[in-house]
Amino acid sequence: MSDAVGPSDLAQGASPRFVKASRDPEETRGAIERWLSGRLNVPVAVWDLDIPTGAGVSNETFLFRARWDVDGKPTQSEYVLRLHPSPDYQVFFDPEFRMQFDLLDRIRKISDVRVPEVYWFEDDPATFGRPFFVMERKHGRVPVSIPLYNREGFLVDATPAQRRHAWEGVIAQMATIHSVPVTEFEFLDRPQWGATPLEQQLTYWKKAAEWGLENHYPVQLDEMITWLRANQPVSIERGLSWGDARIGNVMFDDNFDVAAVLDWEQASLIGPTADLAWWLFFDEMFSTGQGVPLLEGMGDRAETVELWSSLSGRTPHDLHWHEVFVGYKMANLAIRTTVVLPSARGAAPATTLNIVNGALGRLDLGPVDSL
Repeated sequence: MSDAVGPSDLAQGASPRFVKASRDPEETRGAIERWLSGRLNVPVAVWDLDIPTGAGVSNETFLFRARWDVDGKPTQSEYVLRLHPSPDYQVFFDPEFRMQFDLLDRIRKISDVRVPEVYWFEDDPATFGRPFFVMERKHGRVPVSIPLYNREGFLVDATPAQRRHAWEGVIAQMATIHSVPVTEFEFLDRPQWGATPLEQQLTYWKKAAEWGLENHYPVQLDEMITWLRANQPVSIERGLSWGDARIGNVMFDDNFDVAAVLDWEQASLIGPTADLAWWLFFDEMFSTGQGVPLLEGMGDRAETVELWSSLSGRTPHDLHWHEVFVGYKMANLAIRTTVVLPSARGAAPATTLNIVNGALGRLDLGPVDSL
């Protein structure tokens, strides 16, 4: 019943969104086999290589099985190799690639957050021209955004009780993320961008917009960042933020339990409310924002805030500010994706306009007609 997938949005039947330059499967398999044999200092056999062509712009992902002997006994497992984005497909201003590996490793060791186990990080570009890391391959189903999970897919086919169970599980995982000691994640601090995590995030995303949007930069983004700076919270809880808190970054098993919490590229210390705001923004954008009601059993805005508050022991503060900031970041990412589309070949411009104008609407700013 379950699909075998790697990173989020890779699910059986999902429509490819972006197509990157193709790789020769046998050459790729051989390269992984040689690298892993050298890393483990034993002969390794690699097979069942899968190189997904859809789902996401930045990262190339290789799924494979590997087998070798340990003390004379064969051992084998399934893995995901995630390759650093190439400049041609780089969506994030700074992919923070090593940070992702360190973050997953630390979270798994000190918490009950369900993230894949990471095994090896490779800095040397000799194998694929860029750094990469290898992690555990999880199995399950992900509510993909294309086709929209509120219109079709396993959640639509599920019962309201199953959907409720899935939703409650995700919110519980978010609360677990927000309970980890922030002292364990000081490597996420970026003092070069500002004195506080909030200042760091504002600086980072302004620089990201200037770096990545080229001649597609709408002037309304300047109005948004000006408002965000002028109205920023007086104080903010410093804590771990997942950064991409949405159901499309969660894998579920056949029982609708959370199997894995995925995609940590945007993790920071900006705090828990930032994740709640991201969830609410996406929940609306992928349902009523597209003229589709929430599926029965999935918690609405009020229920989400109530459950998250109950499980995390927190009351969200400055939620509107955080949702405006989510809109600014989402507009940035959507436009950047459009910039790389000549080589990535994917999402319709109407989708990007919908995201950008939805973000601008948070401050009643006028819509854009084109980018």
